[in-house]
Amino acid sequence: MIGILIVTHGNFGTELLKSAELIIGKQENVETLGLNHGDSVDELYKKVKDAIQKLDTGKGVLILTDLFGGSPSNVAAASLKGNDRRIESIAGVNLPMLIEALDLRTRENLQDIVNKIIQTGIEGIKNIRLELSKRSNSAQEA
Repeated sequence: MIGILIVTHGNFGTELLKSAELIIGKQENVETLGLNHGDSVDELYKKVKDAIQKLDTGKGVLILTDLFGGSPSNVAAASLKGNDRRIESIAGVNLPMLIEALDLRTRENLQDIVNKIIQTGIEGIKNIRLELSKRSNSAQEA
């Protein structure tokens, strides 16, 4: 099973995981780390390295971060450098992406999951008014 590490600002990652578990049930081999005001980025880096080692059961680890260029994302990027473990990292995590990653991690390889959840994340962003309008127009045409 591919390990999943969610690294975000504040408690966003913890709450995102709770939301996913509300929908698909309790998950194992997944951890969250949050960077709060006043926390040390160096300490977060150490925690990320430790979590990667703990979560990697041989299939790799997927690191999901909230904001590209933010400290959690930069720490994830630094963790990729010079690491011989199979690790991938994606910034911009949302709930559809996390649910998809949790679902796929027992049957897909790490690179396929990365490709699929990026697409899932994009497709999960909708203008609700536009979507309702499309459905209304489709119903009228039928």
